[in-house]
Amino acid sequence: MEDPNQTVIPAAFMALYTANGRPTATRAHVEARHDWCEDMAVQMTTLCDSLEHRHDLSKEEVLRRCWMGLLQDGSGVEPPEANWVVARTAELLEWPQPAFLQAQG
Repeated sequence: MEDPNQTVIPAAFMALYTANGRPTATRAHVEARHDWCEDMAVQMTTLCDSLEHRHDLSKEEVLRRCWMGLLQDGSGVEPPEANWVVARTAELLEWPQPAFLQAQG
């Protein structure tokens, strides 16, 4: 029986913790990482909006700068999670998905 209190994890995030169709981490770990990454994306929306308007940057450049920051040691996210966070941030802002993420496939 499924726990009604379980977090719904988007397939795109779940894919970060799946190899050959099998999970590579526990459900609890994936839920915790998803919560962390979702919170990060929500927080980044304010930063991105501010960067775009204050510094007259394109949406793509704003997202690239945030992504590069997330790739730094100590950011709290792994590189695949950084990609997801930036994609989710773009989605929350209703911005186009950045080409640099699409190019990574």
